[in-house]
Amino acid sequence: MEMLNKVCSWTGSETGTMVVGASVLVLGLSHFGWASGIMNMGVAGITVGTIAGVVGVTVGACTLLNVVM
Repeated sequence: MEMLNKVCSWTGSETGTMVVGASVLVLGLSHFGWASGIMNMGVAGITVGTIAGVVGVTVGACTLLNVVM
């Protein structure tokens, strides 16, 4: 449980909140076809879409695990 709290705690910081908000915004815009170009931008094979996806999965998992546990 301590590991879960450590992984999920970054979303409570100001920077973490901004990262989560930006990721959700980019994912939503790309879903509707408005930001597909942004999702493909990146460096060394790591794209904005990959980062937004990882943030989405991490935050979603933390939210669900916090409810269950």
